[in-house]
Amino acid sequence: MRIVVKLGGSLLTDVELLHRIIAQLAEVQDRKHDVIVVHGGGQQIKQYLEQLKISSHFRNGLRVTDPATMQVVQMVLAGLVNKDIVAAFAQNHRAAVGLCGGDGRSFIARKFADRGTQPGNLDYGFVGEIVQGNPKLVNLLLSEGYFPVIACIGLGEEAAYYNVNADEMAAAVAIFCKAERLIFLTDVPGVLDAEKKVIPSLTPAQLEKLRASAVISEGMLPKARACERALENGIRQIHIVSGKAQDCLSRLLLQGESMGTTIFD
Repeated sequence: MRIVVKLGGSLLTDVELLHRIIAQLAEVQDRKHDVIVVHGGGQQIKQYLEQLKISSHFRNGLRVTDPATMQVVQMVLAGLVNKDIVAAFAQNHRAAVGLCGGDGRSFIARKFADRGTQPGNLDYGFVGEIVQGNPKLVNLLLSEGYFPVIACIGLGEEAAYYNVNADEMAAAVAIFCKAERLIFLTDVPGVLDAEKKVIPSLTPAQLEKLRASAVISEGMLPKARACERALENGIRQIHIVSGKAQDCLSRLLLQGESMGTTIFD
C-alpha cells in the first residue's frame, strides 16, 4: 500500500514527538508499505518573517505571499525544515531524501485562483496550486527504500516557485503518486463539530455542510479543500488524526484502529 503522510504544526517543532512519528513510519515501511512524507512549516515561516520584519497575513486560510515572503518560504521550507526532517530520519537509522516540487519537475504549480470569487478580484501573490505531477523521481526513491520528504513548494512553468498550502500539496502528491491513503497528522484530534467533539467519519457532502455553516473555518478550510480534491481523484481513505496520540500511525495503519476523523466517498 502507498501512503502519504502530511506533517504539520507542533510535530515539526517538538523534536521528541517528531522522532516518535518517524519511528512509527519506519515500522510501517518495514511492513512493505511505501511512505511519502509531505510537510509544511508555518510556525517557522512566521518566526523568520518576524525576525526579518516582513509583514504577513492570511486570507481564507492561505498565506498571502509577496516576493520577499516567497524567498523566506523557500529558504525555510526547502532548507531548514526539510533538512531537519531528513536529519531526524537519519537519527532513527532511516534514509530520507528531501525534495520540493521543482526537483525532477515532480510537481508543477500555477498561480492560485480563488474559486469563491470572480477571477482577478483577489491576488494571493506567489500562492500556487499543483496542476501537474511527474512521480518518476518519487517512485525511484521508494523503489530503493528511501523516504521521500517533500516540502510544500511547487515550480511554475515560468520557473518561479510557488508557496503551496501543505494540506493541498499532500493531496496533490497522493493523487499524482497514486496513493491509497492520505493521512493528515495535526495538533487537533480530528474534525470537530459545533460542540468541539470529534466527528468519527464524514462524506464529502457532510464536509461541505460543515464548511457552509462555518463549523469548519480558518486553518481547517485548506484541509477540507484538499480532502475534496483527493476524493474526487481516487484517494480511497483520508484520515485527520492527532500526531500527539500515542502510537497514532501504528494503531491506524497496522492495527486497523479507528482514530480521529475518516473521510471517504
